[in-house]
Amino acid sequence: MANVPIEELVAEFLKKGGRINKYYLSDLSRSRPSLVYLRGWYGGANIRIAINKALSAQ
Repeated sequence: MANVPIEELVAEFLKKGGRINKYYLSDLSRSRPSLVYLRGWYGGANIRIAINKALSAQ
C-alpha cells in the first residue's frame, strides 16, 4: 500500500470504521507521529504508517 495516495488510504480506513482526529489530517501534521483508532489504538511515525498498522492488524 506504499504507492496508494494518502487520500485513498484515509477513505478506505474510514469506510472500515476507523477514526482519525482532524488534527492528524491537516497538511502540516501528516509527517508527524500520528494516532488512529480501529478497534484499538495504533500509532506510527506518520499517518500512513499508523493507518497501515491498523489495517494490517484487522
